[in-house]
Amino acid sequence: MDSDRTVSIFAPLRIRRLRMMLGFQLCASVGVWILVLAVQWTFTETGESATTVSMVQFAASLPFFLLALPIGAMAEFVSHRLLLVGTAVVLTASTILLAVLQQLGLAKTPILMLAVFVAGAGLASVAIVWQALLPNIVSREMMAVVPAIDGAVFNGARAVGPVIGGAVLAGWGSTSAFALTAALFAVCVFVAARTVPASTGRVESHNSIGQAVAGSVRFIRHSRWTRRLLLRLTMFGIPASCLWGLLPLVAHDRLQVSTFGFGILSGAIGIGAVLGAILLMPLRARMSWNHFVALGSGAYALVLVGLVVIPWVSAMFAVLVVVGAAWVGVQSTWMIAAHAVVPRWIKARVIAFVMLMFQGSQAIGALLWGVLADSLGLVPAVLLAALLMFVSVFETLRRGIMPSEAIAPELTGAPDPLAPNAEYSGLRVIVETTYHVLPGRTEEFLDNVHELKLSRRRLGALRWSVSRSANEPDIYVEHCTFRDWSEYLAQETERLTVPENRVRTKLAEYLVLAPQTRVLVEPKLF
Repeated sequence: MDSDRTVSIFAPLRIRRLRMMLGFQLCASVGVWILVLAVQWTFTETGESATTVSMVQFAASLPFFLLALPIGAMAEFVSHRLLLVGTAVVLTASTILLAVLQQLGLAKTPILMLAVFVAGAGLASVAIVWQALLPNIVSREMMAVVPAIDGAVFNGARAVGPVIGGAVLAGWGSTSAFALTAALFAVCVFVAARTVPASTGRVESHNSIGQAVAGSVRFIRHSRWTRRLLLRLTMFGIPASCLWGLLPLVAHDRLQVSTFGFGILSGAIGIGAVLGAILLMPLRARMSWNHFVALGSGAYALVLVGLVVIPWVSAMFAVLVVVGAAWVGVQSTWMIAAHAVVPRWIKARVIAFVMLMFQGSQAIGALLWGVLADSLGLVPAVLLAALLMFVSVFETLRRGIMPSEAIAPELTGAPDPLAPNAEYSGLRVIVETTYHVLPGRTEEFLDNVHELKLSRRRLGALRWSVSRSANEPDIYVEHCTFRDWSEYLAQETERLTVPENRVRTKLAEYLVLAPQTRVLVEPKLF
């Protein structure tokens, strides 16, 4: 499962609903990038500092950091149609208001930044709900290539959006650019209302949004694979954000291009993203995830160097096409890996966290590189970002994301558990398990008990402990506390995957007899 070998990248496009929703994604993303480009270039031409210009990217990325987990939790039990239609309505209304304020001359810097933040929040909602919706539209086999298609569309919007935005901005001004953005968002309202299945996302849940978020944080904290993935994407995201934050200054100060020229340069990245999604699939099928990510990161680092040494616009266009391909290749590989590995019951929330970390690194990185460009200069800041990207390449090769063969998310738990007695509702459950260890195998048992702890905590245990009998040194007693009976049953059924069960099977090799389990319920105390 470490590469995508069997499904053609064009196979999912035969599904009409997927094609329609890709159109939704394209319209929403193009609208956001037209708005971002218009605001960035307005600040650049009015002589704002590098910090202010880079804060546009910060404002666009920050909502992912703030909203990803709540939206990911909502996407599990709130109608996807309601979420996407509601998001598109908010985006339409906010950009209509922005166009009116701009026409009246009232859209000053704080209002423009707020508009970018709202657009970023809308894009975060669309991206996260879309990832939760995808498994309901296509088969699991197709999910090996759908993230690459999605990445091509999302990043292809960076080709279409800046070119259209640059042309409209140069010909008719920012008010027209904002009005066009509002029209694109209005199209999204119609498409989402007609296309998104009414039933998806409406999963019965005993968790509040806060509990769902806490559960996802607990899963990630105790999942080595997920933590390693988050580290790798952060080490890529921070130096990568230098391009998005400082490209307007490179175009304006070093290359001295026009508004439309900046749109063309920005569009080159999107063109590369589309080409990369198609042309790099055969290469990715022959390489491990880590080698493919290292290759893309290395290409990205070389392009960062090119930003400050290439004086010709045509050559800059070419290297930006390369960076677009590298960008979508690396980003889609992480999504393919997450879809392949993360269990279905937690997938929407973990992918939301992946987006949170990546966009958070983009937001922080964009602001960081803007401040460094103001203090050190544009060229030193970009070269420092390139150096960090080269470090990311070596770290990916040394300690990249783990292969997925041993952690495939197939379920193995009982599908139809007995319902608890009604009198247990809302009461905490403590599971006591007694282990009688084989003589001479205690050290091996204890080594594997740590893996059991991680598994229990991933599956929902609030607290965990193990104790040794004072009278019988080969007897160990484990205690797990669950929020309620439904959480206890979930970790034995809908959350118990093959790899989680393998932890228990491995532990049983060191026991005299099967573990003895008692389930205790905390009484109501008055």
